[in-house]
Amino acid sequence: MNEQRWTGTLLLGAHFALLQGHAGATRAHAHYAHQLLLADTGQWTIEGDDGIRSGPRMLLPSFQSHAVLAAPARGCTVWLEPSHVDLAHLQAQLPQLPCDPVHLLPHLSTLIARTPLDRRLQAALAALDAHLPERVAATAIAAAAHLSESQLHRRFQQDLAVSLRGLVLWRRLRQALVEVMDGHSLTASAHAAGFADLAHFSRSLRRMFGVRAEHLSRLHLQHYRDDRSSPGGGGGASPCGNARNGASNCPL
Repeated sequence: MNEQRWTGTLLLGAHFALLQGHAGATRAHAHYAHQLLLADTGQWTIEGDDGIRSGPRMLLPSFQSHAVLAAPARGCTVWLEPSHVDLAHLQAQLPQLPCDPVHLLPHLSTLIARTPLDRRLQAALAALDAHLPERVAATAIAAAAHLSESQLHRRFQQDLAVSLRGLVLWRRLRQALVEVMDGHSLTASAHAAGFADLAHFSRSLRRMFGVRAEHLSRLHLQHYRDDRSSPGGGGGASPCGNARNGASNCPL
């Protein structure tokens, strides 16, 4: 298995990440996000709990264990936060989704739901973000949301489809990527996001995505500032922010 061949551009939005290029093979892993594997030519081959399967369009639901055995030379990999996506609608739209990011990004805007969260859950998320990158204690988050700890954990599982601990890890990984996009080293980015060291960040990244931190150096990283609008929207302002490793401005 060749884990080194990760090339292309990674676009990071508020509730999604999109990789256009070659996604290298990965070891078995499972992550919070729903994952889309798209290809216009060639196909993906993955191994999951139900065996090995191949195809040009695949949907891997949240926390479904899988390993990527083979990827097309050029495809799209999309990770979507489950709390912002209707899985049944996503499955229905899968056959029509384009691989070209210029045309795919507007589709993502319609797929990402924006149903307002309960005020107590909003307060919990605000408190979580306020504590990061430091240690996040469930007692403090529950108090900010005026919930008991058991209620807090239950609401996270019901409304966000993830545990508090899982969401904290997800937010740390995302923040580390933002730090890398801002031009910081992998080590500095890991510390800024609350990881003990680069090894801790790399282990977490591998556990969640099946790849190591050093693979990021092969990718062009871009920050999509507003995933609620199509590229070029908002009065002509570009939705793309910082780029790292020589990436051009999006659309990709």
